[in-house]
Amino acid sequence: MRVVVVGAGMAGLTCALALQAGGADVTVLEGGQRLGGRARTVRSVFHHGRYVESGAEWIDTDHHRMRGLLDRYGLTLQGVGQEWTTIRRMLFRDGRMHTVDEIRLLDPSVDDQLRRLDDAFERIADGIDDPARPDLHPAAAQHDARSVADVAAEADLGELATLFARRNCQGEFAAEQREISSLFVAQQRAQMRVHGIEGTVRAHRLEGGLDALVQCLVDDLAPGTIRLGETVRRIQWDGEGVQVHTDLGVHVGAHVVLACSLVPLRSVQFAPELPVPLSRAIRELGYGTITKTALQFESRRWPEGYATTSLPAQRVYEPTVDQGGESGVLMAYAGGDGGRRLAVLDEPARIAAVADDLRAMYGLAEAPIGAFSRAWSNEPRFGGSYAAYGPGQVTAHWDVVRRPCGPIRLAGEAVATWTGYLEGAVESGERAAEEILGTV
Repeated sequence: MRVVVVGAGMAGLTCALALQAGGADVTVLEGGQRLGGRARTVRSVFHHGRYVESGAEWIDTDHHRMRGLLDRYGLTLQGVGQEWTTIRRMLFRDGRMHTVDEIRLLDPSVDDQLRRLDDAFERIADGIDDPARPDLHPAAAQHDARSVADVAAEADLGELATLFARRNCQGEFAAEQREISSLFVAQQRAQMRVHGIEGTVRAHRLEGGLDALVQCLVDDLAPGTIRLGETVRRIQWDGEGVQVHTDLGVHVGAHVVLACSLVPLRSVQFAPELPVPLSRAIRELGYGTITKTALQFESRRWPEGYATTSLPAQRVYEPTVDQGGESGVLMAYAGGDGGRRLAVLDEPARIAAVADDLRAMYGLAEAPIGAFSRAWSNEPRFGGSYAAYGPGQVTAHWDVVRRPCGPIRLAGEAVATWTGYLEGAVESGERAAEEILGTV
C-alpha cells in the first residue's frame, strides 16, 4: 500500500514512521527546505552554545507519547520544569517590577477572582465525558457560542485579575479572549483530568533542543522517504485513491495524510471539491498569532522567573535557564492582538521593540549579542502558531476535521485531542497511521 504524507513536522514524521512499521510504502512531501514543522530550534544567531526554541517548546508531565519518543531515542528533559500558574513570579506594571507577594498586596482578592474564572471553565468541563469529543457535551452549542470574554465578564474581575486572565489567554491559546470558545477551554481542562497525573504538572524543554528529536525521527525513516521543496498544488481523489500534484511532479497513493497546518490547504485545489463541512472547517478554523522574540546578553542581570507585563512583550522568561554559563537569553512571548502588532513589523523592528521593554523591566544597559524574532502568522506554510477554536467552531468543526474523507485524512495538532501541543501532533500522526493500516 502506498501512502502520501504531506508535511514533515512532528505529525507527518511520526505518521510516516508508524506507516512504514506497518509495511506501507510512504512518501513524505515537504514544501520547505527544512524538517520539523513548528518544532524549530534556533542556534546560529546565538553565542556560547546557547539554543532556543522559536516554535514548539514544552513537553508536559502528562505528554506520554512525547515522553515515549524520548525514551526510545535516549533523549532527556531539562531541569525541574516549569509549573504553570496564572499569576507568574513577577509583574511589571507602572514602571516597576512587583513580586508575587507585592501583587497580592496590590489586590488581596486577585487569587479568588482568578479562581472564580477557572472554576467556571471547570464546571463546563464536568459535562465532557470524553475530551476527544467535547462536541457531545449536553450543552455544547450553548457553551461553544460563548467566548472566554463572555465568561470572564461574569467573573467580576478587577484590574489586575483582568490583565492576568488576558495574558493567560494570549499565551495558552495564542489569541484574545473574544476569539476563543469557552467549550474549547473546557476541553483542554477535561483533557488534563483523564491521565491520572497526581501532584503538579510541569512543562520541560528537551535537553539539546527539539531538532535533536526531529533528526532521530528522520534517521529512522527509510532512505528517500522525504522529498523537500515539493509544494502541493492539487489533489485528485476518488474511491480508488489519490493523485497529489506538486510543483515537481505527481505522487499516487491509496491514501493521503495532510499532516500540516490547515492554512496552506486553503490554496490547494481538490478535485472533486471536498464536502462542504470539511471545506468550511479548513477555510475557517482559527489559528493563534504567537510572535516569539529572543535576545541574548553576555550575563544574566535579571531575577530568575517568569514575568507578566503590561508592555507589548506580554510575558517574558528565560529559555536558557538550564543551559548553565554566564550568558543567557530572554524570550518575549506575545499572542493575540499583541502578536499581530509585532508581526506587522520587520524582524529588526520587533527585536528593537522587545529590547526597549526588557530595558524598562530589568534595567538592562548592555546591548544584546544575539537575537531573533519569529512571527508565526507571517509564515506562509503555517499561517499561525497553533489551532485556536473560536466561538461556534467546536460544534461546527471538531468532529468534521477528525473524520476521514474517502482516502484523505488530516493530521497535526489542530485535529488532535491535545490541540496546540507537540503531544497532539504525535497523537494525530499515530492515529492516522493506525486508521490507514486498519483498512488493509
